[in-house]
Amino acid sequence: MKKLLSLLLAAGIALSCAACGGTAASSVNGSASAGAAPASADESWSKVEKAGKLVLGLDDAFPPMGYVDTKTGELVGFDIDLAKEACKRLKIELKTQPIDWNSKTAELNNGNIDCLWNGFSKTDEREKEFSLSIPYMKNKQIILVKTDSTYQGLDSLAGKTIGVQSDSSAEVALNANEAFKKTLKSVVQIDDYSKAVLELQNGTIDAISIDEVVARYYLTNNPNAYKVLQDKDGKDASLATEDYVVGFRKADTALTEKINGVLKEMAVDGTMTTISKKWFGEDVTTVGK
Repeated sequence: MKKLLSLLLAAGIALSCAACGGTAASSVNGSASAGAAPASADESWSKVEKAGKLVLGLDDAFPPMGYVDTKTGELVGFDIDLAKEACKRLKIELKTQPIDWNSKTAELNNGNIDCLWNGFSKTDEREKEFSLSIPYMKNKQIILVKTDSTYQGLDSLAGKTIGVQSDSSAEVALNANEAFKKTLKSVVQIDDYSKAVLELQNGTIDAISIDEVVARYYLTNNPNAYKVLQDKDGKDASLATEDYVVGFRKADTALTEKINGVLKEMAVDGTMTTISKKWFGEDVTTVGK
């Protein structure tokens, strides 16, 4: 009887140890699973849809892409019209939010805005930092000078002062052209292009490194005041050619794809062409072309 009790006791201890061992193993495995955090779902579009609005961050002095109409006080422009149409198709409202362009990355990553849609150029650095839409328009970085100037070619600006909007694609293009930049007397950073053209008229600076679309706007509105710097062959001197895109937070793939979808729709049905002709007199868009 004692022998039987001893055998039963030994068996019970063995089972108890096995159970403890199994629990420990399960606990370790469970901890490993908990430690590896599952990839969070991309809710970028669902959040915008639930809010019922897309908050667009922009520099409000970047004509004709997005700027304040001095007559009405309203924000207008090609990019704004494009965004309004996109939001209409997505059944949400568009909210335009002027920001300090130098702080655009922080404004986006802090959640104050949903996107950057205002003549936002595609660059290698921005591809690493943002989720970018498909390109919808091409642009060049050119040099704007006063009409009565005798400058011809980039080398004619040696020893001169160039103005550029701080943290802009024009500044990036200028910095990339190191040999040309080294010939300059100085580079002056200016808040926005409206201030830059005043500096040019006042003679504080000799030229402006500027987006072609913005330069054309000033040329159209005041053709006798400015001209595009040309090279010796009579062609516009260009620092870079680039694409305009919409910028989103790096993880916001779902929202990026939603905007890509409506941009393609607008290109196919001709709406994008209509908006382009309103602002530029011709179709300058590139989606599907």
